[in-house]
Amino acid sequence: MTEPAQLAFLSKLDSTAFPPNTIFVFTANGTDNLEPRFLSRCRVIEFGTYGLAVPATDLLRNIWNAEVGDSESAPDFSRIVKQSANNIREALMTLELKIMEA
Repeated sequence: MTEPAQLAFLSKLDSTAFPPNTIFVFTANGTDNLEPRFLSRCRVIEFGTYGLAVPATDLLRNIWNAEVGDSESAPDFSRIVKQSANNIREALMTLELKIMEA
């Protein structure tokens, strides 16, 4: 979120016209670039990637089988997951390139 967007949202949060019974959910890969004032109004919940390698590998394999079907030319799915540091979005983008090459 850009700094102007954070400040605009802060003005809404601090106003008297705040929407009642409302929960805002923000997702981010990191909070390094967020304003301390903005973060002070949020509850940060960190999610780990421990135990994600096997399901992520299975997901990539299932997508490959559905899109290409040829297991002979299949890439090393566990390596893709490892190189992406269990980042599913990055692993899917890498797989997409592999599918286009197939």
